[in-house]
Amino acid sequence: MNKVMGYNTFQNNYFNNTVQNKKETDKSAKTGTAKKTADTKKTDKNTPQLSDKAKALLQDLKKQYGNMDFFVAEYETEEEAASYLSRGSKDYSVLIDPEELERMAEDEDVKNQNLALLDEAVGKLDDIKEELKETGKEDEVVTLGVSIGKDGKVSYFAELEKAGERQKEFVEKIREDKKEAADKGQDKYNYDHSKRTTVYADSAEELLKKITDVNWDEIKEQTSLPMPGGHFDLSI
Repeated sequence: MNKVMGYNTFQNNYFNNTVQNKKETDKSAKTGTAKKTADTKKTDKNTPQLSDKAKALLQDLKKQYGNMDFFVAEYETEEEAASYLSRGSKDYSVLIDPEELERMAEDEDVKNQNLALLDEAVGKLDDIKEELKETGKEDEVVTLGVSIGKDGKVSYFAELEKAGERQKEFVEKIREDKKEAADKGQDKYNYDHSKRTTVYADSAEELLKKITDVNWDEIKEQTSLPMPGGHFDLSI
């Protein structure tokens, strides 16, 4: 409504004014005075309101990169980025800042630049996996991912778990449990006793070093873990 009416007037003229206000709203939308959906301010930090172009681009990325989970959210710290990236259940997780996704949707050059950065980053993550095989630490990695922040800044992420014997089977079960919990909208997934940590880096080389340097003796054992991001659907 264009203005709030007094209580008595509202009682006497509810029907007429409701109809009139609907007509005025429709008229303002036609004349361009109503705000577009893409310009609507975010109702929650975790649920960005994307334009139709950005939504379409996101769906294209999901089809093009079938082995990746894509998430769109604002973040200020490495810990925030990690909380979103940890939700992934595919080979890699990708977190994109909503403003950067909008820029990609509007500018083909920006899109191509960021996709080139993404391809390069994933290629480096593939190399990390191969190198971890040689050190025997490959089975400790649950999730690998990258974030693309504002202006195309790329950062790397790894979520690690250690459960002792039968590590590979354990990690595979965690991935399955995370996917099932995410599909059901649950805010927790279950697993047996284990140790968990995350590492962040500005380069793939730094990420590999941090993974290999993890000292599990200094990390406490855990028995339950909340699903990062709670009930919010960050995959849009």
